[in-house]
Amino acid sequence: MKNIFLILGIGFLTITAQAADVTALKQEITVLAKANTTNVSAQSEVRKDLDNLISELTASQPEVTEQQWVKFSPGSWRQIWSDEADNSPAGSPSRNLDKIFQYVSNAGRAVNFGERRLPNGVTVTFALEAVGAVSGNKQNTKILKGFSRNQGLVSGEYISQLATSILEGDLGEFEPAKLGEFPKGPINAESDLTILYLDDDLKIGTAPNVYTGAIELFVLERVISVQ
Repeated sequence: MKNIFLILGIGFLTITAQAADVTALKQEITVLAKANTTNVSAQSEVRKDLDNLISELTASQPEVTEQQWVKFSPGSWRQIWSDEADNSPAGSPSRNLDKIFQYVSNAGRAVNFGERRLPNGVTVTFALEAVGAVSGNKQNTKILKGFSRNQGLVSGEYISQLATSILEGDLGEFEPAKLGEFPKGPINAESDLTILYLDDDLKIGTAPNVYTGAIELFVLERVISVQ
């Protein structure tokens, strides 16, 4: 009996140690990502460091499943780091990399929010409505519609409320945006996100750029409102 308890004890300690490793790696990834959200000049170096940490994180984790996506993906997220290229035409309003949010519904519908600054200094909010489908650890997303409002994202605004209103057709301060169809614009563009890690507070994935095919990394943290 002593041997059995010893084995069980060792197993418990192993599980506890693995959980501690996961927590520590998630913390490292989050801190590094947040410290470099807007640091475009260091993207290649940060990407290498994040890739190494993510490889460690996922090494002991099973591949993300559809069941995990259903359980964890719905809700509001803030993008804390990405090396996604800006595919907008030259002269387009500049992105605010610190204000990119996403809402995913239980039905797989989504709205991505982002701020851009116009040449006259005015900040506007753009929203892209999308629909997604999941197979294994792959999430296919297609952009359906675009919206905008002549105001930036306001601290404390609930992402879920903004998104739900748009999805239900209650645009409020938003209005339909005249955006071109792919490849001249984002409408009907499709991408496949490979979900590398997903739990209640962290989502990490890679997707090929729809224009260049370059594999870009996305790191998002769970939020409730604009911060």
